[in-house]
Amino acid sequence: MRGWQITKPFELEEFSMEEIIEDATFSKAKTTKALLTLSDVLRFNGEIKSKGVILGSYGIGFITEPGLNLFDIEKGSRVYVEPSTSCGECYNCNNNDPQKCSNLQIAGEDFHGFLRDFVHTDSNNLFKLPDSVSDLSALFIEHVSTALKIIDELKIKKGDHVVILGANNLGNIIAQILIYYQAIPIVLEEDEENIEIARKSGIYYVFQNRDEWYKEVHNITGGRMAECIIYVMDTGLPTKTAFTLAGYNTPVAFTGTNFETTNFSTATANKKQLNIMFISSGYGYTASSINLLANDAINFSHMKINTIKYNEVPDYLKELNNRFEKGEKIYETVVEIE
Repeated sequence: MRGWQITKPFELEEFSMEEIIEDATFSKAKTTKALLTLSDVLRFNGEIKSKGVILGSYGIGFITEPGLNLFDIEKGSRVYVEPSTSCGECYNCNNNDPQKCSNLQIAGEDFHGFLRDFVHTDSNNLFKLPDSVSDLSALFIEHVSTALKIIDELKIKKGDHVVILGANNLGNIIAQILIYYQAIPIVLEEDEENIEIARKSGIYYVFQNRDEWYKEVHNITGGRMAECIIYVMDTGLPTKTAFTLAGYNTPVAFTGTNFETTNFSTATANKKQLNIMFISSGYGYTASSINLLANDAINFSHMKINTIKYNEVPDYLKELNNRFEKGEKIYETVVEIE
């Protein structure tokens, strides 16, 4: 196995080692594509502490050495590899509820990510991809899973008005899934490019002028305000806006592909007695997400997604970090490994 490993902040080295499959339930997969996210940039520059592992948040490939318990997956099958795993040690894990693991292990942070040529993993972490699910959409399965978990945790129903603060790719995906389930997303965003993409993606209520956001939400909801608020942390919009737009006891979910350290006042949230939660993973929703993608629930054609080659990763991460330090947008990037 070889892959791009963090040695210290701002430095990557190509790490190489021989992996031996000792457990019969483990399979070997050839990685064909990985997805870089803002989290990888923050691990690269040291803002998110990594355990010196190979980067790459998400990945897909095909089976080269199948293990046991694969069911309909065989050699040559195209697969998605689960990017998270439960710790197996916390109270919930020890009581048969790993989806509520209190120390979820994350690829590219706690264990080797997908910027590598081969992955050895337990067969339970592999999901066969239908032909109707493209490589690109498969790399966003975790985004879809996170959206599904948010819908469940916030108990969003048909006809609910849901404010989404931030229309990057994750915010866009959440909005499209809400439409699929017949909820009504109201997307608030200041970036013109994100707004244009959201509208092209079929999202009807998209507003840019921050000074008008309260009035727009008030008018659309008949004064009730939104049943739920979803704040996408990656977009950098003011957190207080989420609390301002919420009604009494409204659930507010903070989500994102990364959770940087941030400070915000809870005064308004306290006054309205808001139900605040943080949802950073869709662990346990992978199979449902694949079904949604197979049913064309999400349009990726307008989203901004970059593509690079495996050998371009070190220089590219330095470029992304420079953009981040200047306050510029960071787009998800597909890395072609084959």
